[in-house]
Amino acid sequence: MTKPAKRTQRDKINLYVKRQAWILFILIVVVSVLDVSWLHSDLIVAKSMAIGALLSFATQAIFAGFIFWHTGYRARRHIVRQLYRGQAAKWLLTVFGFALIFITIRPLSAPALFIGFMVMQISHSWMLWHIR
Repeated sequence: MTKPAKRTQRDKINLYVKRQAWILFILIVVVSVLDVSWLHSDLIVAKSMAIGALLSFATQAIFAGFIFWHTGYRARRHIVRQLYRGQAAKWLLTVFGFALIFITIRPLSAPALFIGFMVMQISHSWMLWHIR
């Protein structure tokens, strides 16, 4: 006999989004201190890493908003549609976000931008692993 699915816990998801915001804040502070004290690059590396991390955080938060728009068994079709829409919106915002960043932000450290983005992606995966 199979077990029924667990209910989605919005409070738990909101807690993990808040933890992500703290990880973002700590990342920005640590990189800013390292940039000023060690690299002396006028915060170019810190700014680039913060922008990459912020882009990742914003797209993930929008994706979470799409997914938890509907809840309950009766809304299962809407939930699946929202999952696809949320994923598409996340990818489009990521692509256009990177394009906008590379066009408008000068000076920019591309490796730091991608490292900031990847650090937040890894922390998102780590948080999802803890939710299960």
